[in-house]
Amino acid sequence: MKYFSPSPHSSNGGRLNDLKDLSPDELISHVEELEEQLDSLRRRHEIELRRGGGESRSSSSEPFTPTHTHADGYDVVSHQRVAVLIDVQNMYYAARNLYNSKLEFSKLLRFLIRGRQLSRAIAYIVERPGMEQEKFVEVLRRNGYEVRKKILIERSDGSQKGDWDLGIALDAVALSDKVDAVVLVTGDGDFVNLVSFLMNRGVRVEIASFPETTALELIRSCSYYHRLNDKVLLSGAQFQERERTEGEPERTERHEEDDLVRESRGRTPGPRPGRSPVDDLELDDDDDFDL
Repeated sequence: MKYFSPSPHSSNGGRLNDLKDLSPDELISHVEELEEQLDSLRRRHEIELRRGGGESRSSSSEPFTPTHTHADGYDVVSHQRVAVLIDVQNMYYAARNLYNSKLEFSKLLRFLIRGRQLSRAIAYIVERPGMEQEKFVEVLRRNGYEVRKKILIERSDGSQKGDWDLGIALDAVALSDKVDAVVLVTGDGDFVNLVSFLMNRGVRVEIASFPETTALELIRSCSYYHRLNDKVLLSGAQFQERERTEGEPERTERHEEDDLVRESRGRTPGPRPGRSPVDDLELDDDDDFDL
């Protein structure tokens, strides 16, 4: 049987003449073999993408690294270096609004790493003036997180400034040359451009969030989406909502944060639900979340 093997030095005309010499059965057999080779190359390419991006990021002498399937079907690549960046405020309010509960950050980190190598885990926190969160920060640090804090700025016109979008983007870009995958834990659609930028650099980008509070374009933009649910919540932690009196307007996130500031200054407004990540932990000094 004759086999057509394309050569970089042969002309298109010569290749067509080789094909003409094949019988119909030989041609079919040859096409099937080419399809098998193509499938093999495609599988190899997909695995390289999971590792964080293709030939430009890997050495020709580097051994081929197979994947293994995690319990939930996620393909884990051995020795993959991962950075986890968490938009704490976004995820805190998502868990509260959806489940009336709180995130367990140690459990969340285990779920996202899945046996891979954790290079960095960074939690980004926004604090209002007078809000004390040192206990919450200490819990995060005990469980392997670096903590970035920013004070919320309140302007004279009543507007506020204090998100971490730019800081998260700068850290993600800085880490992109040092890791194979970046996991952004947020539902904020403002990160779509960052996801595209990192993926164009050959970095695998994963998004983790509660789908009900996540921008659809963010889910569509990433390499893999981790669908979070109540399995990453703090067991037994529930908000205790007080009943509103007749005619009292519904409380907003701003009202709750204002109460927290007043309480920190010694003016307690009365019963209220948890107002910030630290208030909701209710941990004893010896409580710990082991990774």
